[in-house]
Amino acid sequence: MLRFLIVIVVAGVIFVLLVRLFERQMVFFPSQYPAGFWQAQNHTDLNINDVWFAAEGVKLHGWFVPHAQPIASLLMCHGNAGNVSDRYEWLARLHRQVPVNIFIFDYRGYGRSEGNPTEDGCYRDAVAALNWLSAQSPPLPIIMHGHSLGSAVAVELIHRLPDQAAGIILESSFTNAADMARLMFGPIPLHWLSSMKWESDEKISAITIPKLFIHGQHDSIIPLRLGQKLFEAAAPPKEFVVLPNADHNDTFAAGGEEYYQAIRKFVEHCVSMATTNI
Repeated sequence: MLRFLIVIVVAGVIFVLLVRLFERQMVFFPSQYPAGFWQAQNHTDLNINDVWFAAEGVKLHGWFVPHAQPIASLLMCHGNAGNVSDRYEWLARLHRQVPVNIFIFDYRGYGRSEGNPTEDGCYRDAVAALNWLSAQSPPLPIIMHGHSLGSAVAVELIHRLPDQAAGIILESSFTNAADMARLMFGPIPLHWLSSMKWESDEKISAITIPKLFIHGQHDSIIPLRLGQKLFEAAAPPKEFVVLPNADHNDTFAAGGEEYYQAIRKFVEHCVSMATTNI
């Protein structure tokens, strides 16, 4: 019996170690340079500027896309796969439709950024990106835009630095890592063993700046109900827009004019609020 218990304990420890060892591979799917659509940087219709900055010694890379007549700056936290170059079409459409400067960056381990991704590392990278954008001149209201995993990064960023943003857009968002693990693994309680939390639902009630939630009706990766659950946990002011023809990664295309109109109206509202509060 003692030998059997020892075997069970050892097997359990090994299982926990394996989960911890491979959880990053289950969450992060980075494409490192030169993988991606980097030739987009030479596209004549979009003035893409390379930005290099550091998060506590880790060298990071991003793209800054200035607008001719910006009313605000958008800091974009992308999802868990690919790199900034894969978002070129998203950037190009946003640039045409919304009068904002756009700064999108790669977390450590993605694209041309150094290091390896972790949950806390993503948070620290976002803080460094916000600091870079805040230092630009002339200063403009900054609005966070998080997509998918990036929504959790954006929520944490506002949670850490509540006074540095005029609003937050949460697109294809989710509540926390535990809910996503239940979605992926059903009754297997792997979330008990995970070191990653991504607990947006625990933080968003303390965020009082305007919030815009956007979600595809047919999201096959993060169900609409998880976005709605996060919305319910959020403090006002808040708005939820459901795109009836959109999935997870095509909101900017399948969402059509409704997508861009929602973002434009939200940006204008945030700028108006920021100007009033000065």
